[in-house]
Amino acid sequence: MPESSASQIARTAKLTLSETGDLEGTLAVTFTGLEAMQRRLQERNEDEADRKKFLEDEAKEYVPAAIEVGLTNKPEWSSSAPSLTAEYKLKIPGWVSGAGRRALLPVGIFSATEKNVFEHEQRVHPIYFQFPSEKVDDVSISLPLGWQVSSLPAALDKDSKVVRYVLKAESDKSTVHLNRQLSVDLTLLDSKYIPHYGTSFSW
Repeated sequence: MPESSASQIARTAKLTLSETGDLEGTLAVTFTGLEAMQRRLQERNEDEADRKKFLEDEAKEYVPAAIEVGLTNKPEWSSSAPSLTAEYKLKIPGWVSGAGRRALLPVGIFSATEKNVFEHEQRVHPIYFQFPSEKVDDVSISLPLGWQVSSLPAALDKDSKVVRYVLKAESDKSTVHLNRQLSVDLTLLDSKYIPHYGTSFSW
């Protein structure tokens, strides 16, 4: 059984925050291992337009808000390389909400597909995962002139042996840096373990 790090979705974003709360910049998503192979197989008989729409639609699923996204490169669909990279221009209107002189910046920019995975603890059947996999986010956000960070979420490392979630937020005078990691090292989860491991998916 391969480790989760062998099949990874790595998302690297360099974004700028506007004074009106919009995030805009670039996003690079690199699929490796089985994550890359799965997408190449799914799109092997499709044309360039369909593949472009496929990748843009997937990027939209990452963000729990309406976004504007456009693919800017031509991924190597026919390559036998272990990775497949998609690059985008990205805009998330109204991502930051304001209250007086303060503004709230949610840190889970690419968390939409991970929320409420085990929403109901009472289950009869096991949960199946296609293969062990990992998601890693590296996000840099440039702040508007004059803005300062007043508080950051505490670092988090929840390790349940086969499921691990890590969150780290840092800042300097003009930039916020966010790192997130979700590792799933299992393929079949028996229903009797779900109340325990389900807590690892609540953030």
